[in-house]
Amino acid sequence: MLLTLLRRLVRRPTTPVSPLVPALGPPLAQAPVPRLRPERAAHDEYDAAPKPWVPRDLGFWVERRDYVLARLDAEWRSGSDAAKWPDVEGWLALLAEEPADVIRQLPAAARDTMGLCHDESLSRAQLADRLSADPALVQSLLKAANGTLYAAGLTSVLRLDAAIDRIGLVGTQAVVLATCLDGLLSKPGGAYDAMVADVWSHMVSTAPLARPLATACGADPEEAFAVALLHDVGKLVMFDRISELRTTGRRPIQLPQAWLSLALAHLHEPLGALAAHQWGLGPVAADAIGLHHRRERPATTHPLAEVVYLAERADHARRSGVPLDFEGIWTLGELNADQPQCRGILGRYLETV
Repeated sequence: MLLTLLRRLVRRPTTPVSPLVPALGPPLAQAPVPRLRPERAAHDEYDAAPKPWVPRDLGFWVERRDYVLARLDAEWRSGSDAAKWPDVEGWLALLAEEPADVIRQLPAAARDTMGLCHDESLSRAQLADRLSADPALVQSLLKAANGTLYAAGLTSVLRLDAAIDRIGLVGTQAVVLATCLDGLLSKPGGAYDAMVADVWSHMVSTAPLARPLATACGADPEEAFAVALLHDVGKLVMFDRISELRTTGRRPIQLPQAWLSLALAHLHEPLGALAAHQWGLGPVAADAIGLHHRRERPATTHPLAEVVYLAERADHARRSGVPLDFEGIWTLGELNADQPQCRGILGRYLETV
């Protein structure tokens, strides 16, 4: 059960939570602000082995968000044309608010539906009857049950209970979670709408890659699927704040494209971790989301973060039609996963492998 799996992540840590591990470095007032870059460059100077994972608490990710926001603010203000972009300041201010104000909670109806999926007292027929009250969810479940992942070579199913039987409880819960997240997608307007759709498409297509890769990385397959489905939720939070700014100002929002790319690249991890905490998913899921680009050096040993890192790179390679550089991503990500095993797994998904 997907929600149960996510909540299991909350209970798993036995190491006491240590705030601000590792330290974020000196305050900005004491150190020059380096230019942000979307991806880490080659890092031959890093020779240390991955360090053990220590759970971060909510305070860590608030500090990390604020640190990145300060650097983004300095980067924007250093530009000669900063005055041309008055919306930047308002957007950064919205993102700097308390986590409960920045992160929208899942709707109550969605939370109730998730609860039904891990109610072991319900039979399949009873679960189908309860879920049938949501037409959008019924449509999603039937679409999944008749899709290529579950219906290859099988006849179509038109009954909801038959759809649940075909895709199983875990598949049902995955569809429910995806439907819940889909309901949170905002409409920031203009070109931003296409960016939101692209982020969501990437999240949905990364999750199925994470499940088979999990074993090779030492992670639970269903937990990997759930975390991968959520991994870029921080970007959705950022676009949601653009929507809020647009609604408040009653006009289209304009942000410098190159600077926005930097913001999306560096800010979505801490915001995604904050979302996981706000939704009660706990530090294991939050840290996997917050560390999935594995930019810290030395990298942190976290199987779920490794799975998402690898699945995301594989999905980007598939979407762009370029070969997946296994040696490069293993070196950059400092992965502990079995590379030959991962090659074999991804060979079924990537024609370019």
